[in-house]
Amino acid sequence: MNKTYCLAGVFTLLLATSASAQEFGWSAELGANLAHSGGTSEPTANGAVELTFGGAFVGAEFETLYQDPADNAEFTLSLGYGAELAPDVALTGTYARTYLDNSGFDSHEVGLALDFPIMDRTSGTFEVVRDLTARATDVSFGAEFEANDRFTYSALVGHDGADVYGEAGVSYAFNEMTSAGLLIEVAEGAKPTINLGLTIALGS
Repeated sequence: MNKTYCLAGVFTLLLATSASAQEFGWSAELGANLAHSGGTSEPTANGAVELTFGGAFVGAEFETLYQDPADNAEFTLSLGYGAELAPDVALTGTYARTYLDNSGFDSHEVGLALDFPIMDRTSGTFEVVRDLTARATDVSFGAEFEANDRFTYSALVGHDGADVYGEAGVSYAFNEMTSAGLLIEVAEGAKPTINLGLTIALGS
């Protein structure tokens, strides 16, 4: 884990040395969630912070785990770069390392995501993620529809190298900072999971 902290520190230092040309940006969010599956409900929480400079970014996030017998939470450190290829079309590359609170290092991965418009108020994301630890590739396609300033609908389907999975959700924005959402997750061989969440976002 020390190597990852050093890598993130060097990355941040390089951004700082170029700050005269552009300004840093940052964002953060906190979330509370109630997950329900197979007659069992459990609260979870998550949080994330991201520092950006131009197209480069470095971030950290945590998430408490649902029905995990060994660990209570996971922590992820990531860094990457995103480039705009055309209006509303962007390509983002990411490297991330994940750690568990009790088990320690869990995995690291690289990912490439293409965001693009589909039609008015609808956008899509095609993403390929390679798990360098398990040597498995996850491919997914997601779409998001902004019905109005308040409601956003989303759907995703993917294959993690072994099974097909999917998600469907809706979110409601109370204001620019606070939103609530309902997300249903399904996967082969597992019972569906229903998530009710509240998110508070901050940023510069």
